[in-house]
Amino acid sequence: MYYGETGKQITKAVMVKALSKLGDLLKAKKQRLELVCCGGIVSVLYHGSRQMTHDVDVLFPNNPTVAKLLKELVDQVGAEFGLEHGPRDKWFNDSVSFIGLQSKSNTVVFRHSNLILKAADWHEMLAHKVTAFRGARDINDAVHFLKEIKSKDKHAIFEKVKKFKPFVPHVADKLFESRFEQIWEKAYGKS
Repeated sequence: MYYGETGKQITKAVMVKALSKLGDLLKAKKQRLELVCCGGIVSVLYHGSRQMTHDVDVLFPNNPTVAKLLKELVDQVGAEFGLEHGPRDKWFNDSVSFIGLQSKSNTVVFRHSNLILKAADWHEMLAHKVTAFRGARDINDAVHFLKEIKSKDKHAIFEKVKKFKPFVPHVADKLFESRFEQIWEKAYGKS
C-alpha cells in the first residue's frame, strides 16, 4: 500500500524509510538532530498500536538556520517519497509548536545516527489526546499513553495530566475530567 492509497496517511514502512532518508540527508550536511515528537508517530513506531498516521509531529530546533535546513530536507524527502511537502501541509512538521509542547522523555521512537526522535512525556501526550478526543484512534492512543505511566494512582496521574492540558482547543474542566475517566476505565476498568 502506498501513501496515496491510504487516504493521505503514512504507513509504518514508508515512515521508517522516509525518516531514514532524512537522517542520511542530515548526515550529508553534517547535522545531527534530536527532536521531541508526539502523537501518531509514537503510536505507530513505539507502541505498534496502529499502522498509519497522517504526519510526524515534532518540535523543530530553535536555531533558525538549522530549522530552515530541516524544512528543505523534509521537502526533498517528501518529493522523493510522494509525501505531502507543500508550503502548508508537510508529512514532517512542527504544527505541535502552536500547542506549546513542553516536555521530553528518554523514550526513543526513532533512531538514526543523525536523527533521533524522542517522545514527549506520557502525561503531556495523554493530556493532548484527552483534549483532542476525536474518536477511537485518539482514545486508543490515550490508553497506551496512560499505561506507559508506571503508576496506578489515578488521582496523582490526573493532577499531573491536568497541568499539561492545552489552552487550545478549549475543553471545560469537567469534560476533560470525564474524558480522562473514560480512558482510565478503558485501561483499568471501573475503580
